[in-house]
Amino acid sequence: MARHPELAYVAAVTGPHNLTAHALCPDPAALHRYLTERLGTLKAISTLETVPVLRTVKMAGLLPATGKPPRRRR
Repeated sequence: MARHPELAYVAAVTGPHNLTAHALCPDPAALHRYLTERLGTLKAISTLETVPVLRTVKMAGLLPATGKPPRRRR
């Protein structure tokens, strides 16, 4: 999965699931193809749950070289 270009983020997690991933697909049909033709064919995956992102409220990013958070534009 780490080599799949559709996945922007993959992490091992605790809890009821072993992995979480963020797929970037241009439309629902592309997501369906990815889930059924790429992920669904991996022998290591026994179950899969998808949840669409409706709205992003915060994103992480790198701090500037100064170590201070970037100033917000008004």
